[in-house]
Amino acid sequence: MVAVSRSRRWLRRAIAVGAWLSLLMLVGVWASIRLSDRWWPGTFLSFLARWIWAVPPLLLIPLCLAFRQRSLVAAILALGLAVGPVMGLCIGWRRALPGAPAGLEMRVLTCNMHYVKADPRRLNDLLDDVRPDVIALQEWRDSASADELAKGGWHLHRVPGLFLASRYPLGLVERLGLDSTGPQGSAARYELDTPAGVITVYNLHLESPRDALSHVASRGWRGRHELRANSERRREQSEFLSRHAAQRSGPVLVLGDFNTTPESVLFRRTWAGYEDAFEESGLGWGHTFVSRPSLVRIDHVLVGGGGRTRRCWVGPDVGSPHRPVIADIVWPTLELQ
Repeated sequence: MVAVSRSRRWLRRAIAVGAWLSLLMLVGVWASIRLSDRWWPGTFLSFLARWIWAVPPLLLIPLCLAFRQRSLVAAILALGLAVGPVMGLCIGWRRALPGAPAGLEMRVLTCNMHYVKADPRRLNDLLDDVRPDVIALQEWRDSASADELAKGGWHLHRVPGLFLASRYPLGLVERLGLDSTGPQGSAARYELDTPAGVITVYNLHLESPRDALSHVASRGWRGRHELRANSERRREQSEFLSRHAAQRSGPVLVLGDFNTTPESVLFRRTWAGYEDAFEESGLGWGHTFVSRPSLVRIDHVLVGGGGRTRRCWVGPDVGSPHRPVIADIVWPTLELQ
């Protein structure tokens, strides 16, 4: 009996230590992710599948219930950190507000097609279902063209790597960057002639961290230089495009594959003047890139110039590892003619 009692005490102590260590670990992971693109370990952590951090508290909670109820609070707090801030949970608080501003309503869709030979029926079904007004695609392959885009009523523009379809006439079109690995990224600016005036749209694709992350995964800390260089290049690209967009007057939309998580220091500072559509009006984690080692939100819809997001969600699989991002936007500062 003495041995059993001693073993039980050791078990309870181990559970208590595990619960509090789990909580401290989650606090550290959260802080590290918030430092991504400034501190390379945080950058690496931000691109991992973050659900793994919920496993330790999930295992500890039933043990706490059975043997160490006093440590249950620590385990629950750890789980809350994991599924909330660490995994990037959004609650779409704007959707809960009563009423909606009056103005021009616009539905936009953006997706990186990853140059895959996707079945065009998937994209066609999605377009038939959501009926967007503006479609911005990156890494587009013409062979994946959907029937919906061949119909009348669309104004189309394509350059290598970028594609835009608009139900509104296109005015000025300016190619800003030719390559996602270049100092200006792969980017273009479009002026849409809407019934309420000109709306400027940026379609962009910034450099991927994929190779740099692979260097860290295979070489450990010796691969940190590649990851730092990747963060620096995305910073250079983001700041160039942000400065360019800041020179525009009136409504601005920035759409595309930023290859940057919303917690990143780079993302938060560079695009601080814009409304993140999913952050404001999305519900859930909003993962836009789905692969075996990664499950993150790196494709964004940013709204500037007085626009407000009514709703934002992530669409279904269209054959690319990226998922479409769809947003309903209202421009209350514009007066319809």
